[in-house]
Amino acid sequence: ARIFKTFTVVLCPKTSRYSLSFSTMVAEIALKLFALVDSIVELYLGTVIKPFLKFHEAFYSALNKTLRKLLDDNKSKIGDWFTANFITYARTVLVIPTLLLLAWGHTILPSLIVILVDFGDFLDGVVARYWVDIKKEREKDEAAKDKGSSRPTSPTSDDDSFEIVTTGSPQALTSWQVSHWNRTYGGFVDAVCDKAFVVPCWIALLHTIPKSGYLRWVQYLTLLFLILAEVASGCIRFRAYFTSVGVPAPKVEGFDFSTSAVKADHVGKAKQTFEMVGSALFILPFARYLGLGFLFLAVPLAYESVRRKVNTRVMYVNGSKFDKLDHKVLKFLMQVKGMGSKLIVGFSDKKTEMILTTCACSCVDEVIAEAPKKLDLMFLEKQGIDYVISSVGDEQFVTDETLDAQRCLTIGEDAIARPLKSKEQKTD
Repeated sequence: ARIFKTFTVVLCPKTSRYSLSFSTMVAEIALKLFALVDSIVELYLGTVIKPFLKFHEAFYSALNKTLRKLLDDNKSKIGDWFTANFITYARTVLVIPTLLLLAWGHTILPSLIVILVDFGDFLDGVVARYWVDIKKEREKDEAAKDKGSSRPTSPTSDDDSFEIVTTGSPQALTSWQVSHWNRTYGGFVDAVCDKAFVVPCWIALLHTIPKSGYLRWVQYLTLLFLILAEVASGCIRFRAYFTSVGVPAPKVEGFDFSTSAVKADHVGKAKQTFEMVGSALFILPFARYLGLGFLFLAVPLAYESVRRKVNTRVMYVNGSKFDKLDHKVLKFLMQVKGMGSKLIVGFSDKKTEMILTTCACSCVDEVIAEAPKKLDLMFLEKQGIDYVISSVGDEQFVTDETLDAQRCLTIGEDAIARPLKSKEQKTD
């Protein structure tokens, strides 16, 4: 709406008064339309997807136990090269033979490859959890062997007691950011490779739609929407990965940011199943309309997946309590930034040097000078702030009204965020 109004003023200065009112009306209609779509999608999630997930979880839970038992029984035969990332890369490369087979007019083989790729997407998760457990076992064995010795290790964001051990030789320490990227790379590349396989397949399937026939335009629109949604989701994933902070977001207890009946990861699982099974069936001429049904069911899930990724959540931190900007303060700021999409730090007193230093932090998006010492709901609404975050031991710098509205959370020493309650709520 703002962009539309700007163009209106520049291009039509004489009629900008009427055009601005028109642009405002268009923006309001668009907001109401999106709100209606969100309500329909939420109804779909609660009535269709939630019951489906029970069967989905039961099937994949049994499959997970079977595959994990197979891995544990053949532990000595599994090479270190057989990793989750290897499976991810291998199944993504299968897009080449799939596209070639589709171009040559084959249907059964590419359909089977799509099912194989979907199975590979589940298998790499099982293998990833398997290697996590193997790594823990190896670390315990090494710790038992090296008990008493002091080998230097890199500091992590979870270790506040880290100290440099004098060894007499240079020590290379991995930064928090690089460690975080290494930890989250598997999940990032898995999601991106899913899209790298399925989007080219859908583009190829556009050419297989009959020029005349029943539900022709429904097939075109369904595939085009899914292509655009997955491309958008992939771009958001790239940006989120490379702009992420070096500290994982704290777990949240006693509070849920989402008001949806279905969690985000469950939406992704259902979407993946509908997309892959639907694509496999859509390739087969005799099962095309059945596949179209599955793909059509994936459309609201693709919309919801993108909507949740672009949904903004503004977090606020009281910067006046900071005496200096050391690694503990930076860790706290990174934790808060990981909980939302935008971080605002406010200073009620005049600390020019601290304000400028905070502005230089890559995890901070905005700094408010001369912020009120006690925040109320009016200030939060005016600044577009969703939640206020504090740490254990901080003095209360928000009104009881703000606490009652559950707009304030505190991060404990156990790295868990919990709602901050007023004295009356604690008594109750």
